[in-house]
Parts: sequence; structure tokens; C-alpha cells
Amino acid sequence: MSSYPFVIHERAVPIEREDESGVTWQTLTSADRTPTRELTSGVCRMAPGAELALHRHPALEIYYFLEGTGVVWLGDVRHDVEPGVTVSIPADYPHGVLNTGAGVLKFFYVFPTDSYSEIVYTAVDRASGTAAT
Repeated sequence: MSSYPFVIHERAVPIEREDESGVTWQTLTSADRTPTRELTSGVCRMAPGAELALHRHPALEIYYFLEGTGVVWLGDVRHDVEPGVTVSIPADYPHGVLNTGAGVLKFFYVFPTDSYSEIVYTAVDRASGTAAT
């Protein structure tokens, strides 16, 4: 599929994944569903207290925080986040997110891949920093 200009409204994209901890994902652009290549993007929402456990994947990722307050772990280093904060996560770098606020934590994410299906997540043990078994 060739890339060409288009507009997509977040409200028109269904929530495709929701886990028991209160984390939801909406993939906005991905070559398997939009006329795009080389970038995959979406929105993640996290309920108060929800956590994306420490993990890694072989693609670079960018977060841009839109709502709420929380913490991003990059390896064992804690970074407070709020609207307007951008986080760059190198390929295979352990990272996780925790919503520490009273409201929803919302961020936009981007991967330099054609499709979200190319992203393979590996859980990481916080204590050792290695792949969890």
C-alpha cells in the first residue's frame, strides 16, 4: 500500500485492547489499516494506579504525554511525566509507565515500523533488568 495524505479522528477509532489493570490502546496509524508506511502510532490511556509493566521491544518508541501525571521508568531511572513531556525510548531499552495521578494518564506513542503487528514485547524483571521468565 502506498502512503498518501489522510486525516483520522481518534474518536472514530475503536479501542482495540484493554487489559484488566485499566490500560487501553487505540492504534491510529498502522500499514495494515491505514495508508501509511514506516510509522505506527496510537493513543494509550491508563486509569489511576494502572501500570504498564517494565518491558522492551526491538523498535525505538516515542511517548508524548497529553493528560494526567505519572512516572516513566527507563531502566531503573524514574522520570515524572505530565502533559507536554516527550520520552524517547531506544530499541530494546527496558521501560514502563505508572499512572500516579487521580485522573486518566493519556499519551501518544510512535514506532518507526510499518505496522503495530511488528512490535514484539518482552517483559523485563525490574530487579535484574533481564527478560522475565
